[in-house]
Amino acid sequence: MAETKDHHNWTLLSKLAEEVRGGEAKALKAAVEAVEDQEDEHLYHTRGWSRELWFQMLGVPAVLPPPEEEKEVKTMIGAARAEQSRDKML
Repeated sequence: MAETKDHHNWTLLSKLAEEVRGGEAKALKAAVEAVEDQEDEHLYHTRGWSRELWFQMLGVPAVLPPPEEEKEVKTMIGAARAEQSRDKML
């Protein structure tokens, strides 16, 4: 939940950077650009861990570490492909 909230906050900062002007806009844009790829990657990996740990807790076969970790996912498309491949990894 913390990683999802963190990603949401960076998304809000990104939107704010589009709306403000001057030095604030430059500072916000630079900050967002500096961490955007890392934040996305953290979110995809965290979602994979959360899903698989919940499956394990519910007694459903889980893939640990999750496919997102094994495939070193960095994009939303990569995360979707990794999740779709999980059945093959059981």
